[in-house]
Amino acid sequence: MEICSKQQSQKFLYFISVIESIFFPIPPDLFMMPIQLAKREKAILIGLWVTLFSVAGGVIGYYIGYFFYDTLGVKIISFYGLQEKFLTFSNSISKSTEFWIIFTAGLTPIPYKLFTLGGGFFKFDILQFIIASLISRGLRFLFISFLIWKFGEYIKNFIEKYLNILSILFALLLIGGFVAVKYLF
Repeated sequence: MEICSKQQSQKFLYFISVIESIFFPIPPDLFMMPIQLAKREKAILIGLWVTLFSVAGGVIGYYIGYFFYDTLGVKIISFYGLQEKFLTFSNSISKSTEFWIIFTAGLTPIPYKLFTLGGGFFKFDILQFIIASLISRGLRFLFISFLIWKFGEYIKNFIEKYLNILSILFALLLIGGFVAVKYLF
């Protein structure tokens, strides 16, 4: 019975990973960590699957924005009261920023769903969208997965307490690294 419930909890986690990228308000990290703690030896594999399912959800969100923004996308944006942020988002777009917009949204606590729908609505390059999503979601979920695999319960408590600060700090350091490489080399 316990194996069945563990398998069901993983399937639930993967389902949450898909729908969070489209409309669900709770990030999969919070569901992922307890499952990984119960299966610490598979923490990295679980993080990889969460990444892939999250990106798949992002692609679904992209296509909702691309084809169905006027009927479905606008309802999701309105449900979260993100109309103003969506307008701000629309004013910050250029071809050179598409990758970085999706990358930042995928890595930080910024509502990724806003950017998956917006990416489709504004007709971002789908390949750039997928690559930025894979890298950013992978960094986010696999970093947490590695820490849980390595440090267990201690790191889970630390991450839960400081998730937003850690995500922003990690994104700033990573982007700062890219900027430094661009200007130094």
